[in-house]
Parts: sequence; C-alpha cells; structure tokens
Amino acid sequence: MPAQRITVTRAGHRARVVVDGVEIPPNAIGRHSVTVPVDPDEPPSVQLTLIGDVVEVLNTLKKGATDGTAE
Repeated sequence: MPAQRITVTRAGHRARVVVDGVEIPPNAIGRHSVTVPVDPDEPPSVQLTLIGDVVEVLNTLKKGATDGTAE
C-alpha cells in the first residue's frame, strides 16, 4: 500500500524525508543517496539509501509463499 504523502526537502547535500508525517532520521540517509525520478507516465516515487550501524533483514514469509502475503 503506497504512502499517502511523501515530502522530500533538499538542503544542500542533505535531504529531509517525511513519510505520512514521520520523518526519516537525517543521520540514516546517506549523502547523495536520494533520487526523485521524474516520469509523467509512472507514479511519483522516491528512491533512497538508508545507512545504519546494524541492518536486520527479517524474513516473515512462510515456506512456499510467493505473493508477499504470509499467513
């Protein structure tokens, strides 16, 4: 489900990103890591790289699930 509102505010080499009223911590956004593609034929989107001392990837899919909806 897409966010209702994403706001990107550029400030020099940094960007402030707010998703549905929740700000992504500025120290989690790498320098020059925000891309805002402009294509009138595609839905608006923002691509960014988040950095952290520890990154966890949790797999919540059950074995055999392929559509992204685990039961």
